[in-house]
Amino acid sequence: MAFRMLLGEFEIVATTGAANGRQPTVLSKAEAFDVIDRKCEGEARYVLRDEPFEPAVDFCLAWLAQKAASRRH
Repeated sequence: MAFRMLLGEFEIVATTGAANGRQPTVLSKAEAFDVIDRKCEGEARYVLRDEPFEPAVDFCLAWLAQKAASRRH
């Protein structure tokens, strides 16, 4: 089963990387990670592709923090 991590409206998926067809894969075989907006469809749903894990998570957390901060006003 492929590695998936849900963070709010985003899903981070482990892939084999662009050179290997970006196929979903288990965490131990991951070459890269895609960030998917779960509210969108088609190619538009890919927010980031072929990212290292930490920058992918950082992007999602920063986006969600900004969204939460805007709601407080």
